[in-house]
Amino acid sequence: MSTKRVPFFAYRYLVANQSLQTTIIQQINKSKEELFKEVVDGISADTKTEWKKGEKRYLIYGFQNKSNINIIKFARESNENIYIEGEEDIEIKGIKEAKYVYIIIDTMHQIILIENNRSVFQEISTSVNIITDFFQKKMKEFDYIINIYPLSSKYKFWNYIESADELFELSLEMNAPNMPFFGNGETREILKILREFTNNETVEISIQNKQGKLKIIKETFGKYIDYVREVGGRYKLIFSKNGIKETTTSDTDTSMTYLPRKKEEKYTDEEIENISQKLISIHKIETREDESEK
Repeated sequence: MSTKRVPFFAYRYLVANQSLQTTIIQQINKSKEELFKEVVDGISADTKTEWKKGEKRYLIYGFQNKSNINIIKFARESNENIYIEGEEDIEIKGIKEAKYVYIIIDTMHQIILIENNRSVFQEISTSVNIITDFFQKKMKEFDYIINIYPLSSKYKFWNYIESADELFELSLEMNAPNMPFFGNGETREILKILREFTNNETVEISIQNKQGKLKIIKETFGKYIDYVREVGGRYKLIFSKNGIKETTTSDTDTSMTYLPRKKEEKYTDEEIENISQKLISIHKIETREDESEK
């Protein structure tokens, strides 16, 4: 019997200083990349980690790790009722249920793959927000912040541009650069200078034309869009096609791949290697492909 393959969406995590100045805590510790890897390795090795957000309780179980690939189970605790046979009537028994999704973290390429399972989290953005808060708390102990951004598909953005009859608005949110070897060098330098003067976490750019005559050309504006899609950030595009006005964002255009969903058995070395190759492909926008279900 073959293992069921399920969709995973791809995200980039970015760790940055809370301020421009390096703090004493940061000076006496390892680099932010090494510290985050230690956090991830820790939850991958631990049997169980509990996390509360408001009144809700979440569970993290380490499942498997090999080199830079860490696989965890992220569970949402819920109270459910089951109906059982009684002597005189059907009886209701309350149980605590822990439905979970798989999360795969690649600490080399700074990518997180999150299983899309609506029976656990109706919207995948919910699981993204919760796991972001979890890592935020961990990294703030070392005076760092973390953001998790969707990695958009390879072709969809420019397909929207080319097929649109009218373009009304494009908004970009770009993270402050902390990945020196990724993304367009010119864009990275501009954002770096802005951060040195302002201590900003993100830069937001919005261009609009209420008549729908906006021009978005690859040769001029494309480097900023590619930075968002490759390094980290978000975009929102408002356009019309066939007389219908539409809005699309990188959150609804997130790159997706299919991976086998395990129950108890671990991933084989061959399966881990397959996951590794997919992560490498997702890492760069040029090789990022959406995979169809097979």
